Amino acid sequence: MEPTSTASIRTARWLVAGLLAINLYRAMTQSVTPGEAWNYYRFIAPGWTEALSRFDINNHVLNTLLVRISTACFHLTELSLRLPSLLAGVLYLWVVWRMARRWFGDGLVFLAVFGLLTLNPLVVDALSEARGYGLALASWMWALELILESVESFSGSKLNLAAMFLGLSVAASLAFLAPAAALLAVFLAWTGRRGASARAFAAIFFLTAFVLLVIPINHAEWKTLAAGATSLRQTINEIIALSMGTSLKVVSAAARLGLALAAVAGMAAMVRYRRRPDGALAALSGGTLALTLVFLMAAHRWLHTPFPQAGAIYLIPLTVLSVTSVILKPNHKAVQIAFLVAAAVLLTRYLAEFPFGTYTAGRQFSGARTLAKTLRGKAGRGAVRIGVSPAAEPILSYYRMRYGQANWQSIDRGPLTGTYDYYVLTPDDAALIEQRHLHVMYRDAGLTLAQ
Repeated sequence: MEPTSTASIRTARWLVAGLLAINLYRAMTQSVTPGEAWNYYRFIAPGWTEALSRFDINNHVLNTLLVRISTACFHLTELSLRLPSLLAGVLYLWVVWRMARRWFGDGLVFLAVFGLLTLNPLVVDALSEARGYGLALASWMWALELILESVESFSGSKLNLAAMFLGLSVAASLAFLAPAAALLAVFLAWTGRRGASARAFAAIFFLTAFVLLVIPINHAEWKTLAAGATSLRQTINEIIALSMGTSLKVVSAAARLGLALAAVAGMAAMVRYRRRPDGALAALSGGTLALTLVFLMAAHRWLHTPFPQAGAIYLIPLTVLSVTSVILKPNHKAVQIAFLVAAAVLLTRYLAEFPFGTYTAGRQFSGARTLAKTLRGKAGRGAVRIGVSPAAEPILSYYRMRYGQANWQSIDRGPLTGTYDYYVLTPDDAALIEQRHLHVMYRDAGLTLAQ
């Protein structure tokens, strides 16, 4: 019979291949989400001067820059729009494989940890959706991996590269400022680094983020940044609901309690394994998790910043790495069995909610691509006026550019008080169909095309 370790590695390889294939399929076929469309319409399609003259929290700067390059090099399609995120997904799967193999061996524990880090529906979405979360997540994980490698065998070049990756994670999504700063602080405190080496590490991190963010942030207004959850409780509840497909209070309460315990255990691990290479993963991931939560709460308390929503995706790998490295470090057989059972339950839930098709953020507009093709076929090249529900306007504006439909003359964002040749309506405006005796040409769960 084939050894379990070999079977686990082979299974993980098939899992990687399957995830890459699914990511590519979704990137090519799924309708754009509101966030993707808004970002393209506001910050990618306009010229550089106009794009850099404004900023809001939806602009994930590094991802925006890479998408501008991708869509300039290739014809604008959903694939070229999502190409940077797809490549970030490859980097994420690569670093997770390396980290899980080195710290958890090659058996069932390795396979369980790898699955927990890759199969969460929020993570799966981030690995191909044209937003900055996947790029930020991959960059942050590579920073941690390079730091861990340098702890085992010191390498100044790896530390410099790790600092650069930390800066890139913040440039990809401002929400990653808290875990990036926390990892930096925990690493310097845990190793006892001071003086020139500490200043160099911090300087590379700061300069990398600064160079990419200085111009956009210079045009930001506070109201454009103060968007997010009103409490850490809300953030955690949303992550649980989107990850596990349930809003049960008992599940959310258990997750919040578990996160708090993980943070406490992480701080204890940081003290216990101080400067011990064999406990570096537990110390760094656990300490970073605890300090990240402290930073979020302190910023909310004294700077009145909101808590992150989708950007808090970093809590998923942070929690997995912290909990698994702490509880599995003693290498007790009973603890391993209990972990494998719990992981199996959680992975079963992830698979039940696995997003094979529509992106979570775009479920209400899942048929937008088909609707746009239908409208293109019906309208032809003649000039037409289109009334669009405000929530759907960025998406239709994207497909107007995507399909080169300059004849779609008017895509109004305001109230639908005028008369139009075609209407693109969300359920909130569906009453117009009966009020104006419109003919429905296409309808899905979220959008209706009528004439």
